[in-house]
Amino acid sequence: MTDQNSTESKHSHGCLGIFVVFILIVGAVWGISLAYFMWLINDTRHNVTQALADFRPKVGSRVYSSDGQVIGEFSIEERQLVRLSDIPLHVQKAFIATEDALFYEHRGVRPDAILNSVLYMVQTGNTRGGSTITQQVVRNVEDLEVGLERTYKRKLREALVAMQVERDFTKDEILELYLNQTFLGISAYGVEAASFQYFGKSCKDLTLGEAATLAGTCRWPNTNNPINNPKNALSRRNTVLQQMLENGFISQQEHDAAVQEDMMASIVTRKSEKPEEMDYSLRGRFRAPYFVEEVRRFILSKYESQQVFEDGLEIYTTIDMRLQEIAERVLLKALEDFDKRHSKSRSRLDKEGNQMPVSGALVCIDNRPAYRGQVRAMVGGRDFLKEKYNTVTQARRQPGSSIKPFIWAAGVASGMTPSTIVVDAPFSRRTPAGVWWTPKNFGGNFSGAVPIRYALELSINIVSVKIANQVGTSLVRSYLQRCGIPTDVEGLTIALGSGEVTPLTHCVAYTVFPNEGMRYDAALITDIRDADGIQRYNYHDYTRPEQAMDPKVAYVTLSMLQGVCKPGSYHPTGWRAHVLERPVGGKTGTTNESRDAWFCGFSADYTCAVWVGYRDNRTLGSGGDYTGGRLACPIWVDFMREAHEGLPAKDFEVPPGIEFFNINRRTGTKGGDYREAYIAGTAPPAYKPPPPPTPVPEQTPAAPDGAGQAPSPAAPAASATPTPAPVAPAPLVPAPAAPPAATTPPSG
Repeated sequence: MTDQNSTESKHSHGCLGIFVVFILIVGAVWGISLAYFMWLINDTRHNVTQALADFRPKVGSRVYSSDGQVIGEFSIEERQLVRLSDIPLHVQKAFIATEDALFYEHRGVRPDAILNSVLYMVQTGNTRGGSTITQQVVRNVEDLEVGLERTYKRKLREALVAMQVERDFTKDEILELYLNQTFLGISAYGVEAASFQYFGKSCKDLTLGEAATLAGTCRWPNTNNPINNPKNALSRRNTVLQQMLENGFISQQEHDAAVQEDMMASIVTRKSEKPEEMDYSLRGRFRAPYFVEEVRRFILSKYESQQVFEDGLEIYTTIDMRLQEIAERVLLKALEDFDKRHSKSRSRLDKEGNQMPVSGALVCIDNRPAYRGQVRAMVGGRDFLKEKYNTVTQARRQPGSSIKPFIWAAGVASGMTPSTIVVDAPFSRRTPAGVWWTPKNFGGNFSGAVPIRYALELSINIVSVKIANQVGTSLVRSYLQRCGIPTDVEGLTIALGSGEVTPLTHCVAYTVFPNEGMRYDAALITDIRDADGIQRYNYHDYTRPEQAMDPKVAYVTLSMLQGVCKPGSYHPTGWRAHVLERPVGGKTGTTNESRDAWFCGFSADYTCAVWVGYRDNRTLGSGGDYTGGRLACPIWVDFMREAHEGLPAKDFEVPPGIEFFNINRRTGTKGGDYREAYIAGTAPPAYKPPPPPTPVPEQTPAAPDGAGQAPSPAAPAASATPTPAPVAPAPLVPAPAAPPAATTPPSG
């Protein structure tokens, strides 16, 4: 009996020991787990809750036109932040219904949803959603730090932090974070960005059906959005509407009306077989694309890329979308018409036998005092999606005769006047290399003695060369450089446009004439503000206008450029511009073998430069149909006509020190019907016809031995200042001539 009791005692003590050990193990595990949980909470609370408090999603920089339209965005994630108070209630409820119907009732997690998710994972090996909106907010913030790993540790961290977040933030604050964070397809993050992405409007203007469509994209956003998969998007929309109905968020009547909405009718961007056929302009991302890209390049030269793509800068630009749309339309139409006229020309085929489309460029700059230098329109090619090379800012082409106004300005600065006579006759000069250079006129004709006004109006090459030769090429280079045209050309070919310019540079240079000799560098941006509304850039702080030439010199040259645009007894190269019926001036330009066609001109309101040519520098054609006057000038006229609609016709400001006289503009003498401008004191004297000859008396016979001999008549006294008789230009008689030298761009 004693042994039995002893055995039972030992057994009870053994069980007790095992129980104690078990309790100790459980306690240790519980303690370790509790410590681990506390570590997880402490590890995540500080990092994540603080991150949420300080959270600023990556917000791209938005680009605005001068009238406040959104024309572009620079972003890694397309996102636009919006307050919860600005998000309509039906939009909020659409997301709550499909993502977390009990959002306002739970404390960050839903155990039932988690259990269902775990059971599904055990049964299928796959995962499915079970996260609350709060958990999704936590995940979005943690993704920035730890990535997208799917582990039980990660899910546990997420749940614990979600409960902590619920204690630190209100439900509305959490919902606002979610609606600004959630990815909704095609690079759109948040309801505001997605609303503009799909519907072209703010989320505050969404209908119930549109709100349900957005909410439906939350799950598999790249395959359930209405652009990539309209069928899936429609199904998901109707599911969301049903969930809203079941949760009492909407009435049956509201549900039925929303189901009947034509989803695709409200989508602004439709799926296209070819990406280039998509109407990107409606999305506001590709409006004025060449201009916006130039803005991006400028911004990245001033700011770090992180600031540009993530910090939500507000960039206000100079572009006028009305003028921009006019420019795009008239340029494209002209280029397409050119291609149609030459569709059968073998000279315009590429290596694969396909027709090479002609290219073009147009840029417009404001001349009005409050906006001088601001770029109002920029078209750098036919199609940005096919050719992102911006001809306006990147292409350096020979300007041909469009360089001549600066040669004439140098001449006026040296004492010449519009009436100064220069002989248009054969001219040769030995180059430093010892080669004789003989420039030619377009067509090979010569006009004889002509006023320089007449020579500019007809773009006579020989006169341009002789002016440059007389004033010196160093002065010509100085004038070009002061007007913003860099050049390293030293010989007389500089007078015929042998250097290179971009259309933007050329346009800036031409603004000097209507702006009283002042050069304003091209401005693309007027104002930049950060996400807090603090101004970071104001173009007035960086605008440095320079006096490129004397205002009087600028005006006299301007007056001659007006003559280029006026028809008369002959047709100046820019005569087509007269249809504008307002004071304008400008100049054509055509290079060797008609590789470049230009027209640069101005009114009191705008300066505009147009270029037409092939990107591979092939010829446009041969003959008078391929000049700046025939190809570029009509585009300029069409643009300027529409650009000036509603604007009163304004004359150019006349600076002090200018006098006007009636002149015969072909002879350069007073007494005609053309009102000519002169710098005070430089006008030619009035023409006086020569006095009639003195009658000679009849000779009487000499008397014998000389007696009675009549005295010989005295010769008339020579005038101290003889007045030359007017010299009429020689008729344009065709004469055989050698082809122009390779370095001599023809007139145009």
